[in-house]
Amino acid sequence: MRTKKPEQAERMLEAAARLFGTQRFHEVRMEDIATAAGVGKGTIYRYFSDKEDLYLALLERAAKQMHERLARSVGNAKSSTGKLRAMVSAILIFFDEQPHLLSLIQRADAQRGWDTPWQKVRDATFQLTQQVFSEGRQNGDFLVRDPETAALVLLGGVRAVMRFGTRPQHSDLARRLVDMVLFGAADGKRFD
Repeated sequence: MRTKKPEQAERMLEAAARLFGTQRFHEVRMEDIATAAGVGKGTIYRYFSDKEDLYLALLERAAKQMHERLARSVGNAKSSTGKLRAMVSAILIFFDEQPHLLSLIQRADAQRGWDTPWQKVRDATFQLTQQVFSEGRQNGDFLVRDPETAALVLLGGVRAVMRFGTRPQHSDLARRLVDMVLFGAADGKRFD
């Protein structure tokens, strides 16, 4: 029996990501993925039992990549505000680099509910965001009375911008999103 090679699995996942990003799930055939990856159809089945297995492996890989990126970005920031901005920036850049991924996640959510590989990174990101809001309050960086709701608002806003915002995104979008949650959307002027 031949051994499985990580680089070959990676090629197949990359090919699958490209195809799932441009076609509906049911339109992508395993044969198409094998061809795009430069492997035989039998080879793809040695690594993945079926298209759903490959799809879930793709989400698992993306979740791991996102988790690593968030840990790196937060670890490099000094202040609580800087950590929030670094997190939001990392999320926006990650999904800009993989524009197909949001649709893949939404499909998995719709079909599997909360039982997806992406749910772990979603939970971890929410916990980390809450933690940074709590840390910022304790350090006196900003006043956020309800870190849980603030985390939901910030992450929900990020998702809305990714889903419905204009492209290309502004380079200071992460700063603007964090500042809106921390300081409000108004510019300090009142209109009656």
